[in-house]
Amino acid sequence: MRKFIIGLASLSLLFLAPTVAARDKGNDNSQEQKIVTVPAGEVINKDYFATGDTVEISGTVNGDVYAFGGQVLVDGTVNGDLIAAGGLVNISGDISQDARVGGGQVTISGKIGRNLTVGGGNVDITSSATIAGGAVVGGGNVSLAAPVGKDAKIGAGNLTVSNTIAGDLDAGVGVMRLTSKAQIGGNLNYWSDQNASIDKNAKVVGKITKNKPAEAAKPSAKKVFGLFTGFNLIVGAISLISTLILGLLIIALFPRYNRAVVYTLKRRPWASLGVGFLALVLTPIIFVILLITVVAIPLAFVLLAFYAIALYLSRVFIIFWAGTMIFERTGRKIHEVWALIVGLIVYYILTLIPFIGGLVTFFVILFGLGTAILTKKEFYLAARKKDLL
Repeated sequence: MRKFIIGLASLSLLFLAPTVAARDKGNDNSQEQKIVTVPAGEVINKDYFATGDTVEISGTVNGDVYAFGGQVLVDGTVNGDLIAAGGLVNISGDISQDARVGGGQVTISGKIGRNLTVGGGNVDITSSATIAGGAVVGGGNVSLAAPVGKDAKIGAGNLTVSNTIAGDLDAGVGVMRLTSKAQIGGNLNYWSDQNASIDKNAKVVGKITKNKPAEAAKPSAKKVFGLFTGFNLIVGAISLISTLILGLLIIALFPRYNRAVVYTLKRRPWASLGVGFLALVLTPIIFVILLITVVAIPLAFVLLAFYAIALYLSRVFIIFWAGTMIFERTGRKIHEVWALIVGLIVYYILTLIPFIGGLVTFFVILFGLGTAILTKKEFYLAARKKDLL
C-alpha cells in the first residue's frame, strides 16, 4: 500500500503545471511577476505584441497593439487598433481606431477613435471616455457613461446609460436604467421581462419599443441541426481563442519549459506516445480505485483536477511543436509567437475534417500528454539533483 501511495503521489506531481519546472534556476527571479511595459516617451513604429502578468502601454505605438495578461493597462497612445484581454483591463489612453477588449473587470476611460467592442464580467465605460463610432458591449453589469457617436448594441444583466448615444440603442437586458443625463438620438429597442426605468429628464428622440424575450418553441430537426452546427462553430471559436491565449501565457511565463517539451518530442517521440497512452488509460482507473478506498477520496479528486488540466494543456505543446517544425522545414528563423499561431491554424483546420479531425485530436492529446510528463520528470529530477526540491 505504501508503494502504491508513493507511486500515485509521483503521478500527481507529473500532472502539475510547469511551475515546478520553472524553479530549476534556483533563484528568486522565478517568483517575480513578469511586467511588460512601453514606458512614457517611448515610440514604437510597428505593431506591438505583449503578454505577461502585467502589461502597461504608456508610450506611443504607431501600429496595432495586442496585449494579453493578468492586468492590462493602456494609458498611452495607440495609432491603430487595440486588442486586449486580461483579468483586469483599464484603457485610459487614446486609441485612434477600433478597440476590442475582454476581461473580468474592464474600465474604459480614454478616447476610442472608431468603434468599441467589449465584453466582461463588469464593464465600466466612464464619463471621461469618448467613443467616436459605435459600441457593442456585453457583460454582467454594464455602466455606459460616455458619449457614443453611432449606434450601441448592449447585452447585460444590469445596464445603466447616463450619456448621449447618437444613434439607436438596442439592448437585451435584465434591468435597464436611463438616468437624467441619457439621450438617445435614435430609437430605443430593448428585450426584457421588466420595464426599463427611464428618468423623466432622459430623452429618446425616436420610438421606444419593449420586446418580450422570445419564448422557447419546439424546434424542427433542421433547426436542431443548424443550432448544433452553430454551437460547434461557437465552441470551436472560443476554444481557438482560449488556446491561443493559453499558449501565449505559457510562452511568456514558462519559455524554458515550453522549448524543453519541443526538444523532448523530437528526441523521444515514441516514448512520448507510450507514456501518453498509459497516462490517459491508467489515471481514470486510479481515480476509481481511490474513490473505492473512501479515505483517499480527496486525493482522487485532486488527481482528477490535475488530469483535466494536463489534458487541456497537452494540445498547446503539440501545436507549438507543429509550428516550430513548419518554420524549421521552410528554413525561416523561428519566432515563438508566430510558431504558436501557425501551429494553431494548422491544428484547427485538420480538426474540421470529418473522421481525420477526431484522430488528429486523439493523437495530439497522446503525444502532448506523454511529452509533458517526460519533460516534467526531467525537470523534477534535475531540480532534485541540484537540491532545489
